[in-house]
Amino acid sequence: MNRAQLLVAALLTAAAPAMAQDVRRCEGVDGKVSYANGACPPGTLEVRTLAPAGSPSAAEQHAARQRAQQEVQRAAALDRARMAEEQRAVQVQEQLLARARKQEAHCRRLQTSLRYAQEDLATARPSKRVDAQRRAARAEDLYREDCGLLKH
Repeated sequence: MNRAQLLVAALLTAAAPAMAQDVRRCEGVDGKVSYANGACPPGTLEVRTLAPAGSPSAAEQHAARQRAQQEVQRAAALDRARMAEEQRAVQVQEQLLARARKQEAHCRRLQTSLRYAQEDLATARPSKRVDAQRRAARAEDLYREDCGLLKH
């Protein structure tokens, strides 16, 4: 028996004895109303006795059990849906984290390539300087396209 079924059973068991007792409506001299299962508290007068409700018919009991079972099934379905949603959320978080790590690694590689291209440009001989500038500019453009602003 799961938690919801136990709760329904406990409520039905606890309610049964309470329904079988007379309830007295008591009023104090100040007009304050209270209810008691036994004698009215001191300083109050019994105004009326409420007879217990009769036992529910078999059909009413059956209908109540069916409603309780339906509520248990609805609660279980809600629990399953909540757990599935939580699992989907965890999967999405993991995918986002994996993408972020992959992007970070990609940007580190581009930054390294850019640094090497800039070092090559700084040490290039005059005859190779134009090619080195082109490679450095291309490395910088690639970094900006994929990773945004340059970090120095």
